[in-house]
Amino acid sequence: MIQTFTRQRIDILVDAPLCEWLTEQAVAAGILHHSILPVESGHGRAGAWRDEGFGTVPKRMFLALTNEAKVGALLDRIAPDIERYGLVVAIQDVRVMRGERF
Repeated sequence: MIQTFTRQRIDILVDAPLCEWLTEQAVAAGILHHSILPVESGHGRAGAWRDEGFGTVPKRMFLALTNEAKVGALLDRIAPDIERYGLVVAIQDVRVMRGERF
């Protein structure tokens, strides 16, 4: 059987113009590897939205797999800005192979 390791996955929905800031916060927290994915549409407090490029602010999903300490460090760094920037943050335990990478 393949050995797996428990790590954490953090997903952060963020306005595209804030991606560089969020990436800088992640690196400062020790999270060196991540992915930024486009988000085409959704539904939030203000209702439905769609990334159509006509005056809308595009959204992105920041995704990283790492250990609990680094997730905590990132949350400490971004906590003052979560509400101001309207970030949506989700954290979950996941099982990964090659645990030394995360």
